[in-house]
Amino acid sequence: MTDLDSSPDPPAIDLPIAREAACRHLRSKGMYVFTDDMMGTRDEDSENTIYWCMNTMKAFGPDDDMVDRPGCSNPGRSCYEPV
Repeated sequence: MTDLDSSPDPPAIDLPIAREAACRHLRSKGMYVFTDDMMGTRDEDSENTIYWCMNTMKAFGPDDDMVDRPGCSNPGRSCYEPV
């Protein structure tokens, strides 16, 4: 056994997760609030973020499905339009 074999595992690094682009009609209040105190957080990082669709101006899209970041990043959705 060499010194290399007994070395501890390298520390884990948090890398950003690649995501599909959200629909161009998806909105949330966080998209309009800019502050220096956010410390790198984004509006979709919060579990209680409220989204709406600019086509319907409601919490559901033209396809009658709920509006949220993962759902509105799905190109298979009939109302999805990329940015």
